[in-house]
Amino acid sequence: MEFAKRHAEVMNLMVTTIEQLNALPERARERTLRYINAWWSSLVQPQINWGDTARPAKGIIKQDMLDHLEAAADIIAGSLVGSAAAPRGIDLDGIGEQCREWLDLLHGMEESEISGPIKDGLISQIEHLIWLVENADLFGGARVASEASRVIGSLAQASTTMENANPETINRWKKGWLALIAVCVAFNGGVAVVHESIDSGTAIVKEITGVVSDIQGNE
Repeated sequence: MEFAKRHAEVMNLMVTTIEQLNALPERARERTLRYINAWWSSLVQPQINWGDTARPAKGIIKQDMLDHLEAAADIIAGSLVGSAAAPRGIDLDGIGEQCREWLDLLHGMEESEISGPIKDGLISQIEHLIWLVENADLFGGARVASEASRVIGSLAQASTTMENANPETINRWKKGWLALIAVCVAFNGGVAVVHESIDSGTAIVKEITGVVSDIQGNE
């Protein structure tokens, strides 16, 4: 089970790497994408038995292909620095702490406030994000940043279904959402002052709310 989960996460990294390479300038993009098949084959090994003890791990991929992968990582880090693809921060404690607070909030919500399937889906996502934080030495901070962004989007969508939630729950939800945005912004940019990130997040929320209100008014 753990092997399957880790291997699936590595394949997720492969997908993310392809997306990041596609975001590079044209010359760098064309130069790096040509090695995708070799990297994919080393992960999937479609023509080799995983249980073949006669094949040591060092024979899975050639050194030059690994060198090209590391060079691609350097290009990504240099070109996309400060984004989820190449976060500047190194402290993941804030994201982990916010995740645990969200689990506490969700576990305490009643069926009347949020539907069971939505609640269970959010809990599963957040628990996976905590797992990524705990295994950041294996999968990297970029994977944490990417999954955190997905969680933020899921929480935003779920909030639109909470017509019957009590005011206290809604208030905790909004504060928790902004706090999660803040720690993610701080981690991506390596920002030490989280309060500034919260202010930025609040401004973004107000802007989004204004756009939604305008759209609803025109319908």
